[in-house]
Amino acid sequence: MSLNLNYHQSLEHLHVGCETPRAYFVPFACENGAIHKTRGQSPYFKSLCGEWDFKYYKSVNDVCDVTGEGFTTDGFEKITVPMCWQVLTDRGYDVPNYTNINYPIPVDPPFVPDENPCGLYVRDFTVPAAMAGKKIYLNFEGVDSAFYVWVNDTFAAYSQVSHLTTEIDVTALVHEGKNTIKVLVLKWSDGSYLEDQDKWRMSGIFREVYLLFREETHIRDIFVKCDLNDDFTKADFTAELSLTGAAEVGYKLICPCGEVVEEGTTTVNGDGVIKFATLDNPKLWSDEIPDLYTLVLSCGEEYIALNVGARRIEIQNKCIFINGKLVKAKGVNRHDSHPILGYATPMDHMKRDIMIMKAHNVNMVRTSHYPNDPRFYELCDKYGIYLCDETDIETHGTYPREMLSNDPAWEEAYVDRAVRMVERDKNHPSVIFWSLGNESWYGCNQVAMTKWIRSRDNSRLVHYEGANVGYCPEGRPDITDVNSHMYPPPDYCVEYCKDKKYTMPLFLCEYCHAMGNGPGDLREYWDAIESNKEFFGACVWEFTDHSVAIGDKYGDPHYTYGGDFGDKPNDSKFCLDGLVYPDRRVHTGLLELKQAIMPVKVREIKPGTIVVKSRRYFKELDDISLAWTLKLDGKAVRSGVVPSLGIKPQRERKITLFDALPEVKNGIFTVDLSFRQNAPTEWADAGYEVGMAQFVHEIKADEKCAGGKACCAPLYPVVLEETCKSYKITAGESEYVIGKASGMIEDICDNGEHLITRPIVPQIWRAPIDNDMRILDDWKFQGYDRAIIKCYSCELVEANEEKAVIKTAFSMGAALKNVILRGEIVYTVTAKNGINAEYTVDWKRPHEGVTYPRFGVRLTMPEGSEQMGYFGYGPMESYIDKNLAAKLGEFHSTVTENYEPYVFPQENSSHFGCRWAEVHTVAGHGFLFTAGEPFYFNASHFSPEQLDKMDHHYELVREPETTVNIDYKQSGIGSHSCGPQLDEKYRFNEEHFTFSVNIKPMFAAEVDPYKEMRKA
Repeated sequence: MSLNLNYHQSLEHLHVGCETPRAYFVPFACENGAIHKTRGQSPYFKSLCGEWDFKYYKSVNDVCDVTGEGFTTDGFEKITVPMCWQVLTDRGYDVPNYTNINYPIPVDPPFVPDENPCGLYVRDFTVPAAMAGKKIYLNFEGVDSAFYVWVNDTFAAYSQVSHLTTEIDVTALVHEGKNTIKVLVLKWSDGSYLEDQDKWRMSGIFREVYLLFREETHIRDIFVKCDLNDDFTKADFTAELSLTGAAEVGYKLICPCGEVVEEGTTTVNGDGVIKFATLDNPKLWSDEIPDLYTLVLSCGEEYIALNVGARRIEIQNKCIFINGKLVKAKGVNRHDSHPILGYATPMDHMKRDIMIMKAHNVNMVRTSHYPNDPRFYELCDKYGIYLCDETDIETHGTYPREMLSNDPAWEEAYVDRAVRMVERDKNHPSVIFWSLGNESWYGCNQVAMTKWIRSRDNSRLVHYEGANVGYCPEGRPDITDVNSHMYPPPDYCVEYCKDKKYTMPLFLCEYCHAMGNGPGDLREYWDAIESNKEFFGACVWEFTDHSVAIGDKYGDPHYTYGGDFGDKPNDSKFCLDGLVYPDRRVHTGLLELKQAIMPVKVREIKPGTIVVKSRRYFKELDDISLAWTLKLDGKAVRSGVVPSLGIKPQRERKITLFDALPEVKNGIFTVDLSFRQNAPTEWADAGYEVGMAQFVHEIKADEKCAGGKACCAPLYPVVLEETCKSYKITAGESEYVIGKASGMIEDICDNGEHLITRPIVPQIWRAPIDNDMRILDDWKFQGYDRAIIKCYSCELVEANEEKAVIKTAFSMGAALKNVILRGEIVYTVTAKNGINAEYTVDWKRPHEGVTYPRFGVRLTMPEGSEQMGYFGYGPMESYIDKNLAAKLGEFHSTVTENYEPYVFPQENSSHFGCRWAEVHTVAGHGFLFTAGEPFYFNASHFSPEQLDKMDHHYELVREPETTVNIDYKQSGIGSHSCGPQLDEKYRFNEEHFTFSVNIKPMFAAEVDPYKEMRKA
């Protein structure tokens, strides 16, 4: 470049030509417009979003003189602002790169590679005559990673800090009529060393760009404060104002009901403080009742409105209180992520995220790991979401870890990021934590950040998980107010709360890593959180799978992850760790979280009598009704509604639904409780279920046939035919073939139709879930993924008109390995019950820590075996440790629908605790499965081998046949991809067990599965 600018590699030039950071607000021309806050309606706001001319350069050294007379945009393409340029994967603008820890460039701070990709943005804009006499400010709300700006070919500014606002006074550079702006955005800068967050590495103008037209003398900055007395009966509101001169300022405070409670005028010269209201019995702001006052300030022709919340957060005796209540944080971590736009998050996108959160009982967001779009904070104020506002700092890939954090040369860069965040977001009641960043170790620069934050704002708590690194589990009070951890096991959390040497409240800024099929340990964490007042709560990692869509992005998007674009270094699929898909479809993990943190807790005193406790802290449960149903064997026998629970916060109510269970000899009663909104909200209609509970009562008695000898006698005799290769057993219209060489059931033919296409075999492998990744190498080392069956013998034990019994001795093992397990199968065929296979297994663990993926039987049924039903935990997938959102009941679906389309294929859609299951054609012909004990059931058009082999959901090919798995057990789900090891009680590691499964050919309309279940 002929312009020799090198600010992007200089710690002395963080911002050049930029305004001092201030609070976010937009001025309006009238009070009503300011209150409604639709900034596009303000005549003083001019958006520069839309189509820009754009040219991509592989290196900044290739950029021509952007201000020379010969400059032209000929050959430029068009790009949308805001957007990251790498998502335009068909244009060759670099590639998206997902990396978690490792820097994509040599670690040589503050220097970056000479071949530094960049993009030049150019557009014209018009300054109307009515605004020509005003001060004009150019605002960039987010640019990655650094940028130079020219206005009308005059250098205007340089700035960095990707996720915070840069404001530039361009008054002297623009004129009435057409003007031109040029922005050169660099992929790398010295700031990139502070932005090593776990995310896709992308570049560009990814947040909104706009002009503000201001009065010559105007309100430059505002800091609203609310001081509440000890019992929250009085609130003093003040505002620290900074003006660009002397002016009369009008103020008006409007209460949440719309009435004006205070108004007046005062003169401010430069900086001043207005005490604009003292209120008795103020409306308090919280997540449950986000009451907001509106402060309207006027100065000259400008009106500015701010949300004002009366809210206090404090620590007493190792506990966090909000407005005097021991509130729990039910949080998630949220990245800015859009599958089509990259980091860009339009307003409707942000609101949709919050609507999903509110509908699933989430009350906190950690803005991981940088400040979000400023409008996101207004939404959180409005809808009631607590925020851990995180500084745009992560240096995870440095070595030694404290390289930058403990280097005084970087202090200004660290503190600058904290200053810009606090100044922008300081007026939002939703912000309760200022966070110093993420995974940047600990050093003098964090100390300096906290010192500045506490000097500027002592009304919030300071957070930083890195404070406990370096063998300091008790935390460091010099830089933080809470002791924050990532992924400790629940037992550790309980011990921390009880140990008096730890003096800070406990908060998990990350827990329950929600990668793929997971998380599976929410129950244990929330037992710990609710039973320990010192445990403030936690934020699930994370809210969304972040991915770049390719293919038909709008019709049939194909979602990607690290490495799909040849990007290096990459961390593969570790970006697919959200509670929702990239397009915000809900994962089953979010349904699990919704249940773990629902607003009520229920216990049963006796069948029909329950005690409901409110888990709220501020709001009565008058907006929640209870719909209940008593079911016997899946069929409703009684039901009712409690129109409004009306329970005060943290109180209980005893409710009698019915006097007693009906008298029956056998049956499974379920008491299903559905807690529902009784009024509509923006995030859900009236009748929406906010949570559910269930109590199960099983009545067992020996069923004896009352029909006499003729009823019990077999209608058809069992006939055995032995050949040199097999045993063929005929029982009525059913034929079973057991191979002598294989020892397995090789064919079942019923009423002339073959119901299996491959032998029925024992199965020990599952398509690995993401949470298996830490144990996967061990499983493969043991050969579980390639185990084959060895048959030692297959012998006839007994054959008569009533039954035929055949015994197989077998083992399973893999090449180069000792035998994995040995077992015996006893097949019993009867005319009434079909074929029963009883497996007795000895599975010798090679070492103490190993667990098993699964043990069960696998069937392959022919094309058309599409209908399925079961009495188990559903309707969503459920596992031994992931079943909070499921309930025991009778469910019917199709095999096609019984599939959870994780971006990275893996085990999915099994159903835990089944008592019976069926798979059949639309004509009803198929199998009924029962077992002596509850079992796992799954039916899929994707075999475990295909799920294991393919790397993306879009690569899967639907198999016409149906793969059925009836499992004795599977290992649990957990969250070990990044969290603690699977809880011992959910590990499948039994060395000796017996599993019996009954497989009965049937026409669905002609069997009673509950009777068959009781015979098993």
